[in-house]
Amino acid sequence: MSVTLLIDLDDTLLINPLEKFMPAYIKLLSNKLAPFVAPEKMVPQLLAATDCMIKAIDSTKTLEQTFDENFYPVLGLEKSTIEPLINDFYQNEFNDLQKVTSIRPEALRLIEYAVSNNYTIIVATNPLFPQTAMRSRLNWAGFSNEKFPFVFVTSYEMMHFSKPNPAYYAEILGRLGWPRGPICMVGNSLKEDILPPSTLGIPGFWVDGKIEKLNELQKRAIPLGSLNEIIPWLETLPNPEGQIDLKTVQGVLGTLRATPVVLNYLTENLSESVWRNKSESQDLSVLELLNHLLDVESEINTPRIELVLSSENPFIAGIDSDPWIIERQYQTTRTPRVISDFASQRQNSIERLTALSEVEWMRPARHSFFGPTTLLELVRFIAIHDIDHIRQVYVLITAGFKNK
Repeated sequence: MSVTLLIDLDDTLLINPLEKFMPAYIKLLSNKLAPFVAPEKMVPQLLAATDCMIKAIDSTKTLEQTFDENFYPVLGLEKSTIEPLINDFYQNEFNDLQKVTSIRPEALRLIEYAVSNNYTIIVATNPLFPQTAMRSRLNWAGFSNEKFPFVFVTSYEMMHFSKPNPAYYAEILGRLGWPRGPICMVGNSLKEDILPPSTLGIPGFWVDGKIEKLNELQKRAIPLGSLNEIIPWLETLPNPEGQIDLKTVQGVLGTLRATPVVLNYLTENLSESVWRNKSESQDLSVLELLNHLLDVESEINTPRIELVLSSENPFIAGIDSDPWIIERQYQTTRTPRVISDFASQRQNSIERLTALSEVEWMRPARHSFFGPTTLLELVRFIAIHDIDHIRQVYVLITAGFKNK
């Protein structure tokens, strides 16, 4: 059983009291940038730009890009001038903050257990800092670069969404090809670490959680306790065997938002010829799979959404879109531009869906295959369809078609 373990950093892998860390961090950074901008101007804009990252929903921009456009121009600064100074800050002065943190021996034991059982481990920390800062804090926690057990660490250079947006978790899982085995999240924040992944059907363990803060339903569903209690919990994780349980509107929308980002990441290093390669186990190429997603989005998903919203309990005929792959000659007539075309079409769908009320999400319809259904269920099928194709693309690439 291959387990994918997502685990938080601050106050999970590392004791890091933010009430001490953040003031010290801001003071150090203010001093570093003081020759270029007064602290009384820099600090409010730093916080405002960070808030923009927390609220980000634009799949076309990394969090770093979101931060940059809300920080440097407002202060009248050129990033190219300031960036060397900031890089130096994170490589040097930032490490002075280690003194406000403490190592957690039980966290080291937990990760040793996960490594010994061949877990895929991702540090799912809120990606509001650069990778250098993340790696420094992990080093303070006892995880050196020489013996680094993590597949990757989320940071603002790579991620497009942050906690508590469920799209943050969908982006992580998409980068991993939406693993089919057990997946779980471990963290100390109910709001950021436990509730958001639960909308994707991902169980979480609330580290040092307080049971009195949970409602009766949550008390039955959310395990909590010390880091020492996690290993027995991990040993009882159910195996979903590839089934993803998207439970809420937020989980469905998070998955839909993440799909263009994930597909762009998976295919960014593919040559033109590799786009058209096929494997022994799959008879479709990456190009065919993505063009199938595009045409289904524009010609099936979008019209169905509008039909349900504009009609009372409409009948929806099933459409077999698989023959389009051959009929429309995706393999010979389409190009990798499909990535941007799909992202644009998907953004239109998301903008339409995010404006809906709870009542509208539950509007009824009758499907020729599924029978009585709702708009939410139909859109959930779209998200599951996304996941299936991401898995196929991931298999093609990891089978050896990605350029080295």
